[in-house]
Amino acid sequence: MTHHDHYQTLGVAPTATADEIRQAYRRLAMRWHPDRNPDDPQVAEERFKRLQHAFAVLKDAGRRMAYDAERAAPRGGSGHGGGNGAGSGAANGRGAHGPRPAREAWPHGGPRRNAPGKAGVDYLCETSIALETAVLGGMASTRVRMTVDCLHCDARGIRMMGCKTCAGTGQVRRGLFNAYGACERCAGRGVEPAACDACGGTGKVRVDKALRVQIKPGVIDGTVLRARGMGGPGIDGGPNGNLMCKVRVRKDRVFGVDGLDLTRELKIDFVLACLGGRVPVVRFRKTVMAEIPAMTRSGTVIRVRGMGLHDRARQKTGDLLLTVAIDLPSRLRTLTEPQQTLLRELGRGTGE
Repeated sequence: MTHHDHYQTLGVAPTATADEIRQAYRRLAMRWHPDRNPDDPQVAEERFKRLQHAFAVLKDAGRRMAYDAERAAPRGGSGHGGGNGAGSGAANGRGAHGPRPAREAWPHGGPRRNAPGKAGVDYLCETSIALETAVLGGMASTRVRMTVDCLHCDARGIRMMGCKTCAGTGQVRRGLFNAYGACERCAGRGVEPAACDACGGTGKVRVDKALRVQIKPGVIDGTVLRARGMGGPGIDGGPNGNLMCKVRVRKDRVFGVDGLDLTRELKIDFVLACLGGRVPVVRFRKTVMAEIPAMTRSGTVIRVRGMGLHDRARQKTGDLLLTVAIDLPSRLRTLTEPQQTLLRELGRGTGE
């Protein structure tokens, strides 16, 4: 397989700045655009693809650093610039027993020519959900800033614009008699390639996109959901990145959260507090029955096991904790004389 030097492809020095590389790419891309070379489109297409690949590598600081390291690495029995392999092992990649393998020459896992493509970046976002959604599951909305193909230029980085020489007509006047002939600048097409204004010639743009995130039952505050393959596009055939969404659970007006336990106040009348019994408690869309022991006091915590939050990662479930508050019904706030007598007798019987 033939490997082209990216710096030579763009006609710049290895020390070229990012701006110099970008300017060189735009100049050569317009020159070798297939639409501008109708006489030999196959050669132009090949050159244009080489330019795009070289620019994709050198415009990214991380990929450029890796490429520079690979470019400087020894190849075969001789160095990058040729030679007979003489000199120290450290200089030409040889050890005492001959050429070192690539992994040994680059002990930190340096780049290799047959290495797989680079994975795309992970997109990060955050969504806020109600406690009910965290318990029962549902859908949540969020927005994420991501890189997508430029629609203005079909991700090519080049747009066809009206030729400035012929004003888009494809014809210009020549000679003493002002005869019309094909415009040399655009080869009579009336259009010429130019760097896309929308993406700056990169073929990619950053956009804010609205997403719907599925929330499974039992999500707790701070959980990070991963959507594989929904991140940035892979590079050179590498896999796409992932979408990482952090879940924040909002406070609820009725229920509180203590670890995996749900907490709430439970108001009962004094008769139930004295005699005990079962009382229905609404836990979002589900009703559970709580057992109230006889002679329950205000502030007593009743535990309903298994009715709290569920941690899917640890496979643990919390409880529903009900703090009792004894409520005096309005119909009993004005007692008759016989009722007052009964209460006094009850108080003497209990010693209170």
